[in-house]
Amino acid sequence: MSDGADGVLARFAELGKTEDAVERLREAGHHQMKVFSPFPAPSLEKAKGVDFSPVKRWALIGGITGCLTGWLLTSGTQIAYPLVTQGKPIVSVPAFIIVMFELTILLTGIFAFIGMLVHGRRPQVGMSDEYRPEFSVDRFGVFVPVGAGPGRRDVIDVMEEAGAVEIEETDGEREPEVAG
Repeated sequence: MSDGADGVLARFAELGKTEDAVERLREAGHHQMKVFSPFPAPSLEKAKGVDFSPVKRWALIGGITGCLTGWLLTSGTQIAYPLVTQGKPIVSVPAFIIVMFELTILLTGIFAFIGMLVHGRRPQVGMSDEYRPEFSVDRFGVFVPVGAGPGRRDVIDVMEEAGAVEIEETDGEREPEVAG
């Protein structure tokens, strides 16, 4: 880990203990932690303090943009090239509903995907230095970036109290040390 972050990485065997550690660390003022889980766990997001996904806003903006684009595209085309059929109005919303619906669905999906990439900080070419293969199998991980000093000891104490199976102290310059 020659270019890794300086901090403390703990492995947990149970979801409940991981949630407990995350909540305690957040209460202690550590908000920039990374949490790894072998499966999607909304309770970890809640423990971390994430209660709203900004991707929803991107999808809403995409849907509104798609609907308006569909209406403007079809009505603008009808106004530019009017085709009067049996005295019906040139700009007739029922005829435009299919195009408006399709563009709403298309742009909602595109905007949500872009929002997911932006807020998920993707694409990320390589794995983060804090990631361990067992985080995809049967272990949970919590990494807290903290420098050397009393803050590091406090983080280690919180993780030990929460029931960490293993704790590593990582230093950006050298290989990880196993604490405890």
